[in-house]
Amino acid sequence: MTEQTDRLIIAITEPPQPPPRTPRTLYPAPGMEYPFSIGDIAYATARLLGRDWCAEAGHWGITGSLWGPYTASFTLLIDIDGDLCMTWDRSEADEWPDTPQLPSGFQEFSAGTFLPGACVTDGLDHLAEQLAAAVRAITGT
Repeated sequence: MTEQTDRLIIAITEPPQPPPRTPRTLYPAPGMEYPFSIGDIAYATARLLGRDWCAEAGHWGITGSLWGPYTASFTLLIDIDGDLCMTWDRSEADEWPDTPQLPSGFQEFSAGTFLPGACVTDGLDHLAEQLAAAVRAITGT
């Protein structure tokens, strides 16, 4: 038998083996598992809120800050349960509504509000639209 025939017999009679695992096959490439950060959500939300609004990403993009024509500012973060949260430091000088009518899906907690069903597959634009609507409700604009 020839060497080529021997390889063919082995290929037919032995089950295929998976390729060896290397660090490249164990982990997703950077930026592939999560296509945007919390900081990116803050920037997109500020753009939707208008020219008077600014945003900044926290360290490593795991938080985001929003501020606008008010004394108070907002912080976006993910809590220990994986929920997208928005907190703020309320100021009496801002004269915001006492009981804002939050958009559907938002829930309140002691430090602010959160979206329990939000996830990265919702997309950056959709999440920013939801948060911009919540900021408008909270600020009364």
